[in-house]
Parts: sequence; structure tokens; C-alpha cells
Amino acid sequence: MIQTVLGPVKEEELGVCLPHEHIWCDQNYGPRKDLMGSTRNPAGFMKLDDFDLVASELRAYKDAGGGALVEVTCDGWGRDLDMLARLSEAAEVHIVSTSGYYIEPHIPYFVDDYPVERLADHITAEIEKGVGESGRRCGLFKSAIHRARVEAIELKVLKAVAIAQKRTGAAITTHTTGSRRMEVPGGTVGVHQLEILKGEGVDPSRLIVGHVDERPDIDVLCALADEGCFIQFDVIGKEHYLLDETRAELVHALIERGYVNHLMISHDRNRDYEMRYGGSTGYCHIFETFLPRLRRLGVSDEDIHQVMTLNPARALSIK
Repeated sequence: MIQTVLGPVKEEELGVCLPHEHIWCDQNYGPRKDLMGSTRNPAGFMKLDDFDLVASELRAYKDAGGGALVEVTCDGWGRDLDMLARLSEAAEVHIVSTSGYYIEPHIPYFVDDYPVERLADHITAEIEKGVGESGRRCGLFKSAIHRARVEAIELKVLKAVAIAQKRTGAAITTHTTGSRRMEVPGGTVGVHQLEILKGEGVDPSRLIVGHVDERPDIDVLCALADEGCFIQFDVIGKEHYLLDETRAELVHALIERGYVNHLMISHDRNRDYEMRYGGSTGYCHIFETFLPRLRRLGVSDEDIHQVMTLNPARALSIK
């Protein structure tokens, strides 16, 4: 069973799925925005908040062959499950919402006061009972890291997520940006997150390591897949991190090495200028640009189906 904002669906009903996107968000709501640093201009914050425009993007995605998206906006910067339900109905696509928390600037202040067990109770309820008066339920957890180490409140969240994951069986998706100042193997803090989660008793097969295509090291990605993790190339189209041509070559190489069952791909769309109405390709970029690259490299339609449909369904399924 996969939990969407409109209720549970079977794995075979999910369809093609983008497992790391934003649909309705506003980074200006982040309660600790000062921690983002003086160089971050609020005019450039992540923000999608026009119902008609977002609905048009989702319809275009459906028309291109899409069936579902995971909305990874968490509590603390505009998560709205009732709005997601309206958008899901309007566009006729499945939407999975996310419990857990984003990086510290966006973590609600109440998290400071909650012990780890109480925080785990809170996010467990978002999966099992629902959020707010409508009781719409989230379908997975998120943990995010933005420093050079997994520490302080972000470590607290990760430990609470570990407890809640073991209770519910829901997957964990991660924000793992690796900048030059992060001295971690392969540029992904997912390595550290995995070590901590394993220590807390989490099955690595329930971990989706995100943003691996910002600073990828194929040997590290293979090692994560060998542990059982899902490896998510999810900033496709953002070529200031890495060219899509290189991303496609890495995905092809991982498939050739036997890791097709561990791969997922997405865009992480979160701003107007990335959308079709803003002059870009929106949620259709993978269909229009990236899949043709993979096919030219020799990736089969069967493997594409595995990556875009079967793997997300398996990852999101709550047993």
C-alpha cells in the first residue's frame, strides 16, 4: 500500500513517479531563516503557491505520461496536505506528502522542546493518523542535513525519524547536499546518515539517498546500493551542479553494473522559473530531455520502467 493525500493506492496503481519534487511550498515561512546566511536573498527562495499554475504543470506532467509525484516539502515551510489533495484531484495525479523535516532553518521551534521519543510520536502520527482536522496522511519521512556533519537538531530529527520508520515501515528520503566544505565520501552526507540509521536499527532498504547527482562518486553510489539503499538522481536539469549528459552516463554505468533496481530519478522543481509557465520544462524535463539521453546510451525501455515506475512503487510501499 502507498499512502497518498487522497488515500491509499496499490503499488500497481501508482504509475510513473517523480520521487523528489516540490508542488506547494514557500521558503519564506522558514522560522529560522537567519541561519541561511546573509548571502541568501529571499527573492530567490523556493516558492510555488499559485493553484492554477501548479495545476497546469501537473496536468502537463500527466499528459506526458506521469502518474504520481512525491511532494517533499515538510512541516515548517508551507506543507499543506489539503491543498495537495485539491491539486491531486484537479490534475488526476497521485501525490504523496512527507513527514519529518527539512534543514534547520526550516525546522519548527517546537522541535527544540520535544524529546526524541515525543518527536517520533508526532511524526509517527502523521503517517498513521493524519495531519490537521482533515486527517490526510503522509506517506514517507524526510531527514535533511546542511552542515558538514550530522549534528544538533538535525541529528535529533534523524534519530526521531529512525524510531518512526521502524514503527510504521514508511521509507525515509533525504536531503544530502555535499558542498566543498563537507568532507564526506562522494559528496553525499547520505553516507553519514546511513551509518546513523543503521546504528538505530533501520533497514537500509528503506532509505532513499537523495541529491546524489550534485557531487557524485560512482564507487560511493555503488557501495550505498550494495547496502540496499535507493540511489536518487533528483536534481536532473540543474546543470550548475552537473551536466545532464554526465548524469545520464552515470545512470547508464550504474545500470550496467547491475544496480537498476536501486535507481530513481527526479527534478526537485521548486521555483517559478523552473516551470513551463516560467519558460522552462517543469515536471516534463525528464520525459522530454533525459530519457532520450538514456535511450541513446542504450538504456532499455524495460530498465526505464524499472527506474521510473517499479522502484518508486517499491520504495513508497508501506508493508
